[in-house]
Amino acid sequence: MDGEGFTEEVIKLAGEEIRTCIQCGTCSSSCSTAHLMDNSIRKLIRLVLEGRKREALASESIWLCTSCLLCTVRCPRGIRPKAVVSALRNICEREGISSRDASFERVFMDQIRSRGRVSEVLLSAAYALRNPDAAVPIMEMGIELLSRGKVSLDPGMVKGMDEIQRIFREFENE
Repeated sequence: MDGEGFTEEVIKLAGEEIRTCIQCGTCSSSCSTAHLMDNSIRKLIRLVLEGRKREALASESIWLCTSCLLCTVRCPRGIRPKAVVSALRNICEREGISSRDASFERVFMDQIRSRGRVSEVLLSAAYALRNPDAAVPIMEMGIELLSRGKVSLDPGMVKGMDEIQRIFREFENE
């Protein structure tokens, strides 16, 4: 499904108001992770409206959205850019397209499964082991954060781990 079919699918998932986008860029200027994105949120919406499926789904920006909803709150046309990103993620997942950083997601979920929370130190160490190219910047940042007391060496564990394990089991059975 390319072209108009792709556009219609995203509009069905994210809302008819997408058609009213004036490309003002308010969504992109509000985004806290815009500086990390290969395509701004404004450009993602344009790609959707132009039916450029391959480019839209290949964008790493889809995976960088933090769901803070500032784009949605500030849009002068009432468009929900986060809903567009969610629609693109859904289409990616259905088509077996994953983030370039899928290994980070696995490490993150492994920590939630085993401790019920994420330890910045363990997460960084596990990610660095799987991605040696990222090890040096992670270590530099970790040393700085540790020296400022911003991260703890205690990985901790939440209460109610049996409930978390149950949620994972139910999710795996779907």
